Amino acid sequence: MTHIPHRYRATLMDCYTDVLSVCGDLTIRLELEFEERLDEKRLEEAIDLTLDAEPVLGCRFVDDSYRPCFKRLEANKRSAFLLANSASEYGAFKSTPIDHRAGPQINVCLWHSPEGDRLLLKVAHQVTDAAGVKDVVAILSGVYRHMLVDPAYRPSPNVRERRSLWRLLRHVRPLACPRILLNSVKSMTLVLRPHAVHTLTVPDGPRAPLTCVTRLITADRVSVLAEYGRSQNATLNDVFLAASVRALLNTTNWDGRSYLSLTTTIDMRRYMPAEHTEAVASYSTSATHWPDLGTEPGHEFRTTLGKVSRITSYGKTHWIGLDVLLFPWTHLFTIMPYRSAKNRFAGFVRAGVERHVQEHLFTNTGPIDPESVTFGKRPSTAHILPPQTYPPIPFDWGLSGYDGTLTLAACAYPTQKETIERFFDAVLKELPA
Repeated sequence: MTHIPHRYRATLMDCYTDVLSVCGDLTIRLELEFEERLDEKRLEEAIDLTLDAEPVLGCRFVDDSYRPCFKRLEANKRSAFLLANSASEYGAFKSTPIDHRAGPQINVCLWHSPEGDRLLLKVAHQVTDAAGVKDVVAILSGVYRHMLVDPAYRPSPNVRERRSLWRLLRHVRPLACPRILLNSVKSMTLVLRPHAVHTLTVPDGPRAPLTCVTRLITADRVSVLAEYGRSQNATLNDVFLAASVRALLNTTNWDGRSYLSLTTTIDMRRYMPAEHTEAVASYSTSATHWPDLGTEPGHEFRTTLGKVSRITSYGKTHWIGLDVLLFPWTHLFTIMPYRSAKNRFAGFVRAGVERHVQEHLFTNTGPIDPESVTFGKRPSTAHILPPQTYPPIPFDWGLSGYDGTLTLAACAYPTQKETIERFFDAVLKELPA
């Protein structure tokens, strides 16, 4: 049996992500629906083996020291599986945040509903991002399938240190450093400039019950949108960014002075060979004011799309996302005790809300590979539910794909739900016919 370390140091990206927990619930959820029944006993054992296959998942996050770390849990203290007996029990599991400090870093629930099985994975953002969640479910489904052939199957633990940000940075060309530095200066200038951002903010309120808002876009519709994007030299991501900006513009009365911009997540795996990591880890950053249309969004959808496409095309060829690594607040915890850094960042967030410079965050998690979620049977639907911010911070939403379809999704607190539903309907209305 390979020796599994008792302790894993938290990487720069782990700490950077956890600092953001002052803004909201950082649980990432992946929901699957099956028409056939799964084997709950085999699934429970496969989950336990997954905590050994990627040992950091079987840990609790410790942030009461000067530098955070992940500490392995004893085998009898790392239960990660729940078999729900009712829709209400499944719903309660779905709405409850994962406790990353108690661990483990993943929780899984199976419900044998009358319409088919529902499988829900909850993963702490502190240990990985949405792309990493797809890696986690691929490991879990792979173990589950292996056990069907060989019940004694045991995966080899991934014990080498492969989560460091240096695994990414070593692939960045030295000649790119001046451009990354320039991007960082420009980004910080945009953040610090005196301006207000147009948002659909909602009043603060209770943190329960958490509900999920989704809109499914059929494969036929997605094909039409993709073809339209190609005709405009734009990607599907550009199409949804443009629709989102115009939905923000048209859902409420825009004053014509507030900036129309978003914060967009960037998966930095794009700069790695095969865009793949050797371990479950976080490699995503948030590009603020990207895209930023200022006060000139254009009079029609095609004009807005053209502006968005030019902005994203430039960023993709000029190392977008890496500039965040040079922001001073990204490194607060390297120069002061961790708890003090989180308190200082919370002050930045409060000031941003008061100055109306906090933006909505959009994250495109990309397609879910059907093979990675096949547990002997392929799910009929699959989507990712992104983390959610606490009101009055502007809400976040995400886009994920599966088997040709796309799903707009957000988790909503009571004061946000109606606004998010109206916004999603407005996004769909903005999409070209």
